[in-house]
Amino acid sequence: MIDLMTLRPGDRLQLTRKIVAEVTENMGDGMWVEVRLIEAPDSPAEVGTVELCHAQDIVKVLGATS
Repeated sequence: MIDLMTLRPGDRLQLTRKIVAEVTENMGDGMWVEVRLIEAPDSPAEVGTVELCHAQDIVKVLGATS
């Protein structure tokens, strides 16, 4: 299980449906982070959008951007 409390802006996440997203804000509640979609193979028009992401949608942490 991923500890959302440790995520920081700039961290990249692998989400369900092969989506890659970058954390833009951590809500600090351990359940939600705000992310910007970087890759969305099933919905390319959504790339660049910002949305809330629930812990259950995160597959793994890919790392931080430089």
